[in-house]
Amino acid sequence: MSMMLMVKAMQIKVGNPLRKLVLLKLADNASDQGECWPSYQYIADQCEISKRSVMNHIDELCKSGLLKKVFRKGPKGNATNVYILTISGAGDSPGVVQEIHQGSAGDSLPGAGDSPGGSAGAAPRISHSFEPVNEPLNTQAAKAACGIGMNDHHISGRYAFEGNVIRLNHNDYRSWLNLYPLIDLNYELQRLDIEFTHEKPKNWFITASQKLSYQNKQAAARTIPATRPKLDLNNTDWIYGVEL
Repeated sequence: MSMMLMVKAMQIKVGNPLRKLVLLKLADNASDQGECWPSYQYIADQCEISKRSVMNHIDELCKSGLLKKVFRKGPKGNATNVYILTISGAGDSPGVVQEIHQGSAGDSLPGAGDSPGGSAGAAPRISHSFEPVNEPLNTQAAKAACGIGMNDHHISGRYAFEGNVIRLNHNDYRSWLNLYPLIDLNYELQRLDIEFTHEKPKNWFITASQKLSYQNKQAAARTIPATRPKLDLNNTDWIYGVEL
């Protein structure tokens, strides 16, 4: 999962809620370079929509410049789609569709997938990721960089924050500190972890990002000083009706 792509995908408007859901699922599967290769059926199952809807929404995302779809052929003639998220360059160009030939059978793994036309075929590889997979930083260096204090939820291991549901590695913790500077991240993560423990969301990472983004916007709104009307010393309208 690429956290930055997830954040960008949540902020962008695509004009259709189901299309937005497909875009978020692709970002959920994508690497930091924006590449992923899930099957049509897998996306359909995760988004709880039809396979044909997934194909149509992906085509529209390609037309809008948010996504590029690459056709890749294996040595046995089978094909799969590799998707490249191009959210930062949305609107610059339509989705580029090209064909890549793989030279040897060792480059691909057999499996059930979808061909570019939507019919059943063998996909060389399928990535189904749900949680961040970035490697952890050195514990002491990460704690110094992230400003982690003495907190029961912060442990000297793989995660900078580890609760019952929320497990955030050091890279993502630091990124969230930068993305949401106006809130107490430790406090909000603890609060969300308690909430998710009682009612676990389908994808805690997406849900937590949305809630933290909302809290940060609310904090920003509260920091804007209220404008006061200027005092006009020459205005004597207030004196009318006053008995002296």
